[in-house]
Amino acid sequence: MVRKRSALPQATGRPEKLTAAQQDEISLILDGDPRAHGFETSGWTTANIRHVIGVTYGVWLDRAHLSRKLKRWGFSYQRPALAGRGAERRRHRQLGPASTVTRWEKKVAEGATLVFVDESGFSLKTTKVRTWGRCGHTPIIPTKLRWEHLSVIGAITTGGQFLHHTHRGAVRSPQVMDFLQHVLRHVAGEVVVVLDRAMIHRSKAVQAFVQEHERLSLVYLPPYAPELNPIELIWADLKRNVVGNFCATSVEVLKKRLTVGWQRIRRKGLPLAFIRGTPFSASLLI
Repeated sequence: MVRKRSALPQATGRPEKLTAAQQDEISLILDGDPRAHGFETSGWTTANIRHVIGVTYGVWLDRAHLSRKLKRWGFSYQRPALAGRGAERRRHRQLGPASTVTRWEKKVAEGATLVFVDESGFSLKTTKVRTWGRCGHTPIIPTKLRWEHLSVIGAITTGGQFLHHTHRGAVRSPQVMDFLQHVLRHVAGEVVVVLDRAMIHRSKAVQAFVQEHERLSLVYLPPYAPELNPIELIWADLKRNVVGNFCATSVEVLKKRLTVGWQRIRRKGLPLAFIRGTPFSASLLI
């Protein structure tokens, strides 16, 4: 039996561009999976809803106006539940001690490039982000029940670069050293790497590696504030806009999806954008 949306209130102001029948059809479309309409993720956004309406009915609605319509039609923007195919790191915290920033400013003034390094994990378990769904009915997003994952060690620089290595399994000190070597190949001059105090960053092997490279030094974030690192915003953006509500059927599919993310980061200039969003940006950008 086809479900009908609840009756709409009497319209006021400008006339509807969509007929009542079309609005019913749209409601049924939104009960389905966006991937059936060519999208790669399972969550409905105003952007892809607008696209479907525009392509199907030739009506291109303003997204804010569309949001109001969706609420009138009985939909809300909500967190979905995950379901097997068979059936956000926290936001960036306020910058900490002024002394830490002062040391960074001095290094940049002397011509060094700051390189903010961190690791993040990406699992076959679907990352849930908000999606439009019918009020009172939690949207269902497919997911794999196996929790295989990829680990990424990445860096953004005050010169605007984004660098990364992707690994199956956890990142250990040997992978950290390989990545630092990768940084040295791509960043000229003095390199100051800013990172948290994880043991893999402070191991004897890593310290010995740094001693062997005169132009490389490490600066550790305060132990109580590891998320002062602006690359945290890169991971948050990826999980929201690239892998959010995306059901990867294998590690290989997940890796390909992340490749889309790497391209997006560079195309949109996110490294400098996120560094500019920090209180110390004016004195650190080169």
